[in-house]
Amino acid sequence: MMRKNSSVDLSLFILIAKIGKTRGLKGEFFLRSFAQNPETLFSFKKFYALSSSKMEEVHFEFMKQSNAYIVAKIKSINDIDEAKAFGQKDIYILKSELPELEVNEAYWFELEGMQIINLEGQHLGHVQEVNNFGGNDVLEIKSQDKKNKNLLIPFIKNRVIISIDKSENSILVDWQEDY
Repeated sequence: MMRKNSSVDLSLFILIAKIGKTRGLKGEFFLRSFAQNPETLFSFKKFYALSSSKMEEVHFEFMKQSNAYIVAKIKSINDIDEAKAFGQKDIYILKSELPELEVNEAYWFELEGMQIINLEGQHLGHVQEVNNFGGNDVLEIKSQDKKNKNLLIPFIKNRVIISIDKSENSILVDWQEDY
């Protein structure tokens, strides 16, 4: 079922899914994908789960779409009790396995820490977090001003987010400091 890695650098991994409720009696379970397109999971070959502060490779027997859900089964788990004992684990992939993105695109984890500069050249702060409250993604910016307030900037490409420059670690925005 799993092969242990001796030393793990968690910064090399990204959370891609979470094991959910069991399905049926043969060890199947629902898999909740955190990818923008849940079917992206099918393109990855290796998956990992954190267990006792070690990253262990997880070998899926199958992953398949079932209506709006993804149903999966781990090779060595064959009944509902074993599936429940495995628990609601987080599933990771190596960041190096992520597909290359187009110019002016970035993954959420790459946005964190980037500096935000508006069209007037003002430095508004750094991305502290990326959230989604339902309507669209939102950048939470740790402001550089003396008031130490946070800004929320909607992640709307070509309207608010003008460009993303990974080499400069910056995002150009059409946004004002006092919005």
